[in-house]
Amino acid sequence: MNRLKKMLKAVGIGIFSLALIVAIVFTSLAIFVYKDINFEADERLFEGARSFDSTTFYAMRSGGIDCEPVAIELSGSMRKVFYSAEEISPYITDGFVAVEDKIFYTHGGVDLRRSLLAAVNYLTGADRVFGASTITQQVVKNISGDNDLTLKRKLSEIIRAIHIERNFTKDEILEVYLNVIPMSDNIFGVGAASRAYFGKEPSNLTPAEAATLIGITNAPTAYNPYSKPDACRRKRDVVLSVMRDDGVISEAEYSEAVSSPLYVIPRTEREDRFDSWFVEVAIDEVSLDLAKRYDISTAAARMMLLGGGYKVYTTMDIAAQETLERYFENEENLPPEVSRGLNYAMTVSDSGSGTLAAVIGRAGKKNGNRLLNHATVPHTPGSVMKPLALYAPLIDEGKINWATVFDDVPTEFIETDDGYREYPYNSPKVYDGLLPVSEAIRLSKNTVAVRLALMRGNRRIFESLRDDYGFTTLIESESIGGKKITDIATAPMALGQLGRGVTLLELTEAYGAFVDGGVRRELTSYHRLIDHSGRVVLEKEQQKKRVLKETTAGIMNQLLMGVTADGTAKSITLKNKLDTAGKTGTSGGSLDKIFVGYTPYYTAAIWCGYDDGKTAVTTPEKSHLKIWDEVMSELHDGILTGSDSPRQFSTAGLLYLPYCRDSGAIYTDVCTYDPRGNRRDFGYFTLDNQPSRECHRHVLCLFDTESKAVANPSCPKDKLVAVALLNISDRHFPKQITVTDAEYVYRDVGGYVDWPEESSLPYFYHALPPETYVGISDSKKQFNCGCNIH
Repeated sequence: MNRLKKMLKAVGIGIFSLALIVAIVFTSLAIFVYKDINFEADERLFEGARSFDSTTFYAMRSGGIDCEPVAIELSGSMRKVFYSAEEISPYITDGFVAVEDKIFYTHGGVDLRRSLLAAVNYLTGADRVFGASTITQQVVKNISGDNDLTLKRKLSEIIRAIHIERNFTKDEILEVYLNVIPMSDNIFGVGAASRAYFGKEPSNLTPAEAATLIGITNAPTAYNPYSKPDACRRKRDVVLSVMRDDGVISEAEYSEAVSSPLYVIPRTEREDRFDSWFVEVAIDEVSLDLAKRYDISTAAARMMLLGGGYKVYTTMDIAAQETLERYFENEENLPPEVSRGLNYAMTVSDSGSGTLAAVIGRAGKKNGNRLLNHATVPHTPGSVMKPLALYAPLIDEGKINWATVFDDVPTEFIETDDGYREYPYNSPKVYDGLLPVSEAIRLSKNTVAVRLALMRGNRRIFESLRDDYGFTTLIESESIGGKKITDIATAPMALGQLGRGVTLLELTEAYGAFVDGGVRRELTSYHRLIDHSGRVVLEKEQQKKRVLKETTAGIMNQLLMGVTADGTAKSITLKNKLDTAGKTGTSGGSLDKIFVGYTPYYTAAIWCGYDDGKTAVTTPEKSHLKIWDEVMSELHDGILTGSDSPRQFSTAGLLYLPYCRDSGAIYTDVCTYDPRGNRRDFGYFTLDNQPSRECHRHVLCLFDTESKAVANPSCPKDKLVAVALLNISDRHFPKQITVTDAEYVYRDVGGYVDWPEESSLPYFYHALPPETYVGISDSKKQFNCGCNIH
């Protein structure tokens, strides 16, 4: 007996010690957690949840803050249908208390006994899933969106629940709880659920219907009445038994309810409406700004916004948004590949203000909220990045200009078991040789892009894209599956083959710097946020940063107009109506196709690809360029109607000068002897960055019209004509490749041939005046040099 007493005493001491340790630990943690709690934010969230108004979005029709309401009230998953406690059936109010929190009206926000038991279970490892939440604690979780399964979060919830109990009445707490609780199927609150599932007001619910709603909240996905009807009914019957035992319903009501079938109205009969793609983008941006404003999580900020009866004044261009929605919802506008999973997204900004005008996240009619939005998720941009990463900054720094010539040949040859593999390569594998910058960007030459990246440096490119242009998804260094991933390498920085990609929204914002004179403006989606009392909560200040000189932006506009005029986007017809510029991009394996184009009125980016991210985009019946062209043409029709002089890209401060397209230098008389004809071209330059010396690329030499080769000392002089060939000394390849200008490359054959009596200069002298040769133009027309393939 004494031994038993000792054992019991030891057990008692152990239990007391454990309880004391638990109390000390939790008290210490609670003190630590208490310091980080924003009670003011909780009070705002609670008051917002009690608002009887819906958060409404407004859009601009004619500029200014005098907005007209957009015909969009927050709907679908976050539609605000607030009901006072008096408008809700007692079966619901009393039933929830009976099932969820029997001592709701007597505790101070926390059920201490159940909380201590849950804590012991957690610390001993018996049960790592927290339980014992009171209705007040669930209110805190639901209005804030904080639901992490961590000890710190649970302690925070307990402390915040006590604070809520001290500042609001039990009836107010229960009322908020009933209006914000998740009810499955993207529905929140018993009022919205009552209308969605049963087509009736919550005051008219039967015991069976009330029990169904109460049961759903325990595990919304597991008890969804549409997808899990059997589980939903079983849970309903369990709830009914608790309601009977607690006197919420009578025995007769229980018997009738438990024997009734589960019935909800078909989804097709529901009046679900969904937020537009634009509103969803605005919700995300406002939520981020609210989170910063009140130092709360974005989830809590989202709940504050959507449940607070706010007015959000957006930057939406109503006509543009309606145009995009109408176009992409009509399957006749899209190629048949859409039925097999091909998808599209498009973003449009106002070129004048730099604000978001319209957005589409997927093809087809929007049938839900928070769907995968291809405008806001990253995609591999490919060559769309070249103007931002390479051409614009190098022109801005004076390292290159419109006429700077690069050799379109591989930068290296990598030895393999099968020989040599060139890098980078063109598709098809044909190289054009000497090209000025204007041609390289027009034709999107990868070889030139790699050379530019070598000039600028991958680290510098990375930092510029991140800091100057605001790209947030670039990877400096990450380990994925044990493999190091970084964008600070040639393929990502030169060719746009980024590890994670970038979003259409960020691309649209970045390209806006070209049309806005070198200033990048933040692509905002709203102007201000006003609460239900009329107080301005947020006033959006659009961030601006000069990233290029105004003259550089002007040159880039003219260069990118060449892409739509006769380059990779030459199919664009909008250029026939007004100035239109842009750049195409394709990811490796053609998984993504992107085009970012702009006019003085709108800047727009379009993406084309498959949801799985693994299926190549073959050439569809209608290309993404054609779709961009049709949408943008419609957007501009109203603007251009009756306008005799549409806006143009400015060339103020620029010089329009001739140059030799084979050297990028000042065009000389020698250049006229090129057998291909006139090599003079014109481009835009600045006073401090223009061709400054005469062409040194063309070598004037004698050509033997009989042997079809550069003349040597034994050639008969009456068969010689003068030609200008290309002096290229650094082409040395370990394998045969095709270079289209190879037959025009000069090679020293040795020895000298005397010029006609009028001159004694050697044949390779490159400054002989053209009047020395009589009839030379006729000879040039017959020139057919096939002897100098290099």
